[in-house]
Formats: sequence, structure tokens, C-alpha cells
Amino acid sequence: MNEDNQKQGKMTMSVWKSYLSLMRFAAVTGLTLSTAVPSSSAFLPTCTLSSSTSTSKQSRTPSITTSLYGVIEAVESLAAEAADTWSIQATPFLEPSDALKIEEKFQDRGDVLCFRVFGGRRLAPESDNIVMPGQGRRSRFVIAHSDLGMDAGTAEEEYCTVIRCENVNVASSNTFPNALASIGVHLDNVGDIVIEDSSTVCFVVNPDVSKQCLRLLSKELVGTGVSLSLVNSHEFMPHGEMQEMKLSRVLERQMERKKLETGYVQFG
Repeated sequence: MNEDNQKQGKMTMSVWKSYLSLMRFAAVTGLTLSTAVPSSSAFLPTCTLSSSTSTSKQSRTPSITTSLYGVIEAVESLAAEAADTWSIQATPFLEPSDALKIEEKFQDRGDVLCFRVFGGRRLAPESDNIVMPGQGRRSRFVIAHSDLGMDAGTAEEEYCTVIRCENVNVASSNTFPNALASIGVHLDNVGDIVIEDSSTVCFVVNPDVSKQCLRLLSKELVGTGVSLSLVNSHEFMPHGEMQEMKLSRVLERQMERKKLETGYVQFG
């Protein structure tokens, strides 16, 4: 067997190991695994879980589409993995009602640390319906082994990125959820989208998709000289009107079709 065939064999074996791991994860948590059985290394570019892994850090952002019970079960699984492997796990961005229940569930855990982060140095709202200045709406959880020394500030800095979009015609442009979906960013990776004024919008994303947003999003927006830049992690996010996290029906169908084509793990 020549060198190319050896590499091909190793890649295929790696694919199968990843696939079987996902199947076990789905069986434990009740996840729906929407992908075909891999047949070759061509499956590699469409790895089912979006993750970045290091010796002590692992970020996962599965799509949450079902009941709160399914969400809590999946987060429990991430917590167990963080405790067992001395790692750091992260959930997708969640709506306030779901996040509050998870926060209550994990407040007395001793084996892991659980931080609820919003991005932009904001705090949890006192009400699901009213968001005051300095408060956020959508949030995600960063779960770490209790001995890793993670703190709330580090969790937010490493797992939330704030992007400022300037010179955009907000009234004439597509909504930001639609624009983000158009460039392939799932809304699970998006936190709050805040309209600062008629030409400036700030939004929170998973750091894994920040470069994609900076490179492509301006093409989906209306305005002269639309620019996007990262907001300093020590800067407070402005208060303003929040765009509703809804997609057009056409984009919803397109995103669902893309999930089926690429393979995507869903809670529930």
C-alpha cells in the first residue's frame, strides 16, 4: 500500500471513530443525529459537531430545537464530560427561560463550575420580558472542571465575541439573523443583536464564527462602506433595541436542508 492509500485509510478510520462517538453521545442524551453513515474521508469536512479542542478546552455548539427536558439532559452530559475529562465545555446560546432553568439546576454542583455568559460584560435580566441597560437576553453556559481555575470573566472573554457593524442602513437591510444565516452562521452561535442607532449594530457570537462574520457579513447588508470590527473584551456592550431571533421561512428551509446535507447534532 502506497503512502496516499495509508493516509486515506487513517482518515477513514478517524471518520468512523468520530461517527461512533457521536452515536454513543446521541444514545446517552437523546440527541437526533441527522447524517448518513460515513463511507469515505469525504465525510471529514462535514464533521457533525462544531468544536475546537485543546488539552483542557473543548467547545461544542449543538442546535437546540426541542423541549427543556432534552436541553437539560444534554447539558448534564456536557457537565459529566467536563468533570470526567478535566475539560471545558460550552452550550449554544439559549433563550432566557431555558437558561434560567439550567442555571438553577447547576447552582449547587460541586464537581463542575458553571458560568452563564452574555457577552459585552452584561448581567442576567431580572425579567424575561424586560432587559435593562447592562443586562443581556440570550446567553450560553461555560462548564469547567472545578479544579481548572476558570472564572466568569475568562469564560465570557473566551466564549463570547462582540462584533460592531457600522455604516449599515438598518432600515433597508435584511435583518441580522437572516444575514447571518445567509453566510452559514447558525443562530445557535449567535447571542443578542443590539441596534445602537440607525447605522450601528452590535451583536454577540461564538468566537468560532467571528472570522466568518467579519469576512462575509457586509456582503449581505445594505449601506455605503459597511464595516465590521471586534469590540474590546473590556468594553461594555451598548443598550438598544434587540432584533428578534427569527429567520424568514425561505432561510429556515435552507438551513434545515444544510443541516441534513452536512450532518448536525440536535438536542432532544
